[in-house]
Amino acid sequence: MNAILSPTSKMPMWGDLGRLLAEELSEYSPSGALDAISAYEHEFGRARLIERLAELLHQKDAQPGRAHREFCSLSFDIVCTTNFDFLLERQYDQIPKSIHPVVDEEQLSINLGNAGTLLLKLHGDLRHPKRLVVTETDYDGFLSNYPLLATYLANQLITKTAVLIGYSLDDPDFRQIWHVVSSRLGKSRRMAYAVVVNAHPSEIARFERRGVKVVNLSGSRERYGEILAEAFAELREYVRDNIVSASKVTEERPLQELLLPRDSVSRLCFFSVPLDALPFYRERVFPLAEEAGLVPVTATDFITPGDSINIKLDTLIDRAAVMVVELNSRWTRAELAMAIARAREDVNGFHRQPLRLILIAPSDEQIPSWAKNEFIVAIRPDLLSEDIEWFLHTLRDIFGSEATNRAESQHTEPRRLLNAKEFRAAVIAAISLLETTLRRRLEKRQWDEVQRPMPLRQLVDRAIREQHLSGEWRAEIDRWTKIRNESVHTTKPVTRSEARLVVEGVERLLNQPNDYHGPTPD
Repeated sequence: MNAILSPTSKMPMWGDLGRLLAEELSEYSPSGALDAISAYEHEFGRARLIERLAELLHQKDAQPGRAHREFCSLSFDIVCTTNFDFLLERQYDQIPKSIHPVVDEEQLSINLGNAGTLLLKLHGDLRHPKRLVVTETDYDGFLSNYPLLATYLANQLITKTAVLIGYSLDDPDFRQIWHVVSSRLGKSRRMAYAVVVNAHPSEIARFERRGVKVVNLSGSRERYGEILAEAFAELREYVRDNIVSASKVTEERPLQELLLPRDSVSRLCFFSVPLDALPFYRERVFPLAEEAGLVPVTATDFITPGDSINIKLDTLIDRAAVMVVELNSRWTRAELAMAIARAREDVNGFHRQPLRLILIAPSDEQIPSWAKNEFIVAIRPDLLSEDIEWFLHTLRDIFGSEATNRAESQHTEPRRLLNAKEFRAAVIAAISLLETTLRRRLEKRQWDEVQRPMPLRQLVDRAIREQHLSGEWRAEIDRWTKIRNESVHTTKPVTRSEARLVVEGVERLLNQPNDYHGPTPD
C-alpha cells in the first residue's frame, strides 16, 4: 500500500485482490479472497492467474515508497515476507544493500556469506509460479510440500524475536508454525511483537490471543505509511546511538572511540578484509594506521547482542573516520556496498566529517571504474612478493595524509565536547589527543622500525627521559588517565570539573612554547 504508483493506480489489499478477480468470474460468489483466487485459477489456469496478479500488483511500474526506504535502512539480518512483489528487492538495490532472496528450499543450504540481508519469500513470488502460495491447494500443501522452509522458519521463531510489520498473522501455514512453536515452548517462547498504527482494541486482542504483543503507533490510518517510515527512522537512529553500550568491544582503543558521541571527530579506521589476509594486516598495516593516529578495528573486535552481523557492520561504518576495504571477496564487497549506502544517506549535516574509503585489490581490474575517481585506491601485490614493501609505503603515505587532514579538528574536539557538556567524551578525546601528539613528536622511526606504537605511559616516560617533558607532568597525566580509564570501564559519571581539569590540562601541555615545561598552577 505504500508503493509509489501513477495517480490513477491503486495497490490492492488482499481482500481487494479477491474482489477484483471475482468480478471476472461468471455466476460465482466467492466466500472470501482465498476462495476467489482459487476459483480464478480453476477457471482460467495457473498461467493466467499469475499474469493477472502481476497486473493487479503493478509489478512493472510499482516503486518502493518512503516506508520501504526507511525499513530497508534498518540492519536486519533476516527479513521474511509473504508478499509476491519485488518492492523490497528494488529498495535494497537502490540503497544499495546486499540481499539474498530465498524462494526455494535448496537455497537454504547455500552459504551466502555473513554480509547482507537474507530475504525469505515464504510464499514465493511472481517469478516462480510453481512456488507461489496463493490458492487453497497451495496453502493446504505448504507444510508437506515445503517441510524444510517450515523447519527453517520455526527455528528462527524459536531462537529470535519476531517483529511483525503490516502482517495480520492470518495466513494458516504461518499461524500453524507459530502455534506449534508457542505450544511446545510455552512460557519459554521468545516474545513476539506486531507494529500497528492506530490499532482497534479487537485487533490488539486478536494479536495478544495469539501470543503477540502489539506496539500501537498513534496517528491516523490515512498516514499509515508515513507513520511507519518515521518509526523506522527513529528506530534506526536509536540503535546507532545505543548499540555500543549494549555490546562488547574486545580491544581497548576501539572501545574508547566507540564510546564517543556519533557526531564526534573519530579516529576509528575500520578494516574490511578477508580473514586469510587479516594476520598480515594486523602485523604490518595496523601499525601504520596507529602511527598516523588512527585506531584500527575489525568486525571481530565488536560483539553485538545476538552477534547481529548487519548491526555490527552498520555501527562500525557509522562511527569510522576511515574504512579500508579489500575487494577480493563477496563479503567485503557487500560491506563496501553498505559503506557507500551509509555515505549517501541524507544525514542533514549530522556527521562533522565524511567517511573516507580506501579500496584495495590484488589487481586493477577488480576496482570498479567508477570507484577509481571517487575513492582512494591501492593495488596490493602478493603477500610474499618483494613489492609488498612498496605497497606498505603507499599505505603509510595515505594514512599520513588522512591524519594531516583531520589534525586541526581533532585538536579542537575536546574543547567542543566540553562546551557541549559531553564530559566523558571530552575526557576520552583529550587523552587521545595527548597520546597522538606525543607519538607524532617522539616516534620518528625509520621505515624498517615501524611496529605497534607504545602506549601512553611509555610515551610519557620516554618524553621525560629525553627531556621533552618535565617530570612534574607525570602525576598530572596519571591523574587524567585514571579519570579516562574510569569513564571507559565503569558507569561512574564524569563531572564537569573533572572534564575541565583534563581538557584544560592537556591544552596547557600541548600549547607550551617549548617542550620542557612543568604544569602551571591552577
